[in-house]
Amino acid sequence: MIETISFILAALVGVMIGINLNRLKIERKSHKQLEKLNHSYFKGLNYLLNDDSEKAIDVFIELAKSSSETFEPQLALGNLYRRKGEVDKAIKLHQSLISQPNLTEDYRTKALLAMGKDYMSAGLLDRAEVLFTELVEIEAYTPEALYALCDVYQQEQDWTEAIKAATRYENVSGRKMAGDIAHFNCELAEISYANGNVNEANAYLDSALSIDSKCVRAKLMQACEFQKNKKWKKAIEAYHKALEFDDVFASEYLNDMSYCYSMLKKCSEFQQFLMEFIKSYRGITPVLVLAEMYKKFDGIDAAEKFVEEQLVEKPSVRGLDLLLKLNLEKNNDDGSNITKFKVLEKLVNSLLEKKPNHRCRKCGFGAKNLHWQCPSCKSWGTVKPIYGLESE
Repeated sequence: MIETISFILAALVGVMIGINLNRLKIERKSHKQLEKLNHSYFKGLNYLLNDDSEKAIDVFIELAKSSSETFEPQLALGNLYRRKGEVDKAIKLHQSLISQPNLTEDYRTKALLAMGKDYMSAGLLDRAEVLFTELVEIEAYTPEALYALCDVYQQEQDWTEAIKAATRYENVSGRKMAGDIAHFNCELAEISYANGNVNEANAYLDSALSIDSKCVRAKLMQACEFQKNKKWKKAIEAYHKALEFDDVFASEYLNDMSYCYSMLKKCSEFQQFLMEFIKSYRGITPVLVLAEMYKKFDGIDAAEKFVEEQLVEKPSVRGLDLLLKLNLEKNNDDGSNITKFKVLEKLVNSLLEKKPNHRCRKCGFGAKNLHWQCPSCKSWGTVKPIYGLESE
């Protein structure tokens, strides 16, 4: 109901603008023509008030055909239809504006931009691409058209064209797109790795880091490739670089770091690193990784004691889950304790399963796993681990 009222009020504003524009030009129009125009506007508004969008759109389309002086409010009305999700009506109205005879070039390009956005909303990406490309070629609304083209190419997963559009947009708008462009290169690198084109993939990652020198994703991809090829030292160096760039993603790869250190038989060195890292890092993952190392080298009691001490400083459901698992393993022969611990473990696991581990810092989208592009708002690099009692 509130949306409908807002829509009608916005439409009414457009109507009044159109009417007042016409009144200002009364000297150039006959009184009869003006009366007819105002009558049509109020007729269309009446249909909107009575939730008869189909009849309303027909009235406004006829108006669009008959008078270019109503262009701006009609354009705004079409945009309102699109925002309400009535994309078919928005397209019809904007098409009728474009087909007006003697339409000025400025009005035509405005309508083309609006219709391109309509097509985007409708998922008609090929049509949207044609309109935005035309606008770029004639240098009309170039920044908006390039930004929209970049969006189209991302949805089509045409990362090469997305890089071109984003680079041109950056040049004409002055807005930094380095982070996004670096991710586009990472997407190309993933495709190249999947196709077995390792050298090509490595080149894309180098490009990503040359564009955004602190691109965590690119550095982690390099680390994974080194690890895959058993280049343990280089993998460790790359992981440490990723930590320097932004340690917020540390929970994603500390276990991999641990494995690389173990392959070099430098577990004690990694333990010392973790002890220092725990002091500055807000999350629980380094505690869990170090506890597993204590268990392996010093026994369950040492691991249990360490986790208990850390939970005092960093209360965590994930930490409690590990503590319960350690106790279950330790008291394997005690039937009564085993039952109690299993009940508690089940409750904790149930709690963890229901909670997202990651959240988009821009739109609030929650996810279990890391997404480099937010599935909701489509922003790059904004989905990060959640810190807190029930998460990282």
